[in-house]
Amino acid sequence: MRLNGARFAGIAVFALALLVVIAPTTLRAKERATGWQPGFTLAPYGWLAGLDGTMGSTSDDLDGGGIVFPPRFDVSTDDEWSEIGFMFYGEWRGDRWTAFFDSVWANVSQDGDVKLGNLLPASNAEVTFDGNIYQIGLGYRLFDWDRSFLTVYGGGRYYDIEAKIEAKGGILPNKIETSTTRSWSDAVFGARWSYDFGRHWNGFVLADYGFGDSESVWQIFASLGYEFSWGSIMGGYRYMNLDYETDTYKINLALSGPVLGAAFSF
Repeated sequence: MRLNGARFAGIAVFALALLVVIAPTTLRAKERATGWQPGFTLAPYGWLAGLDGTMGSTSDDLDGGGIVFPPRFDVSTDDEWSEIGFMFYGEWRGDRWTAFFDSVWANVSQDGDVKLGNLLPASNAEVTFDGNIYQIGLGYRLFDWDRSFLTVYGGGRYYDIEAKIEAKGGILPNKIETSTTRSWSDAVFGARWSYDFGRHWNGFVLADYGFGDSESVWQIFASLGYEFSWGSIMGGYRYMNLDYETDTYKINLALSGPVLGAAFSF
């Protein structure tokens, strides 16, 4: 069952606030040290996400008032931020191995332009991306330096995405709507570089690439954090590019925007 954006965001904010209150008394304080720290990390994030690219949905149910549409109705979006998404990351670290779970939820509505040649030049469109993305992976700490280390990882990513398109104006006789939900999965491989700046500051940059049911999918995620005894407050920027296409469905989008959250270590 899907939660609407406002309700989900409210739950996310409440959960984050609760964790901030209880974490210092429930998580074991640890000595601050540079480099790799065996243990567990739980990290909820808020994401101010936006869309840029093309979404397409089946046109079988469209009433064009005599206008004949192709099998897929495509709309090009802009990249203005619209709604807050939510991410949750969990990780276990051993001496050199790590296992993790990453989930992303986003519900973003954007203005768009209908792409049917010159058929609807004066039409206005809105597209809505409602997606859940889940990833599990296994990583290995490959290199160590004085204040940093590099981890390589591989795993799988699962997508459950709904594309909704609404258009009106121009030569359209009335407002038209179409939506389609698709689920698919990919194999993903990547690397994460972590650095300790000293004086409680740390950061990381990760990049990965996936393939399988998608034509391709890749992401870059960079974050800077300030450490406390219970974990850290973190902010950064995340960019995800999705490219999945069939005769009646298209997701060729970049989801991107700033993130803010907390990482609790124990």
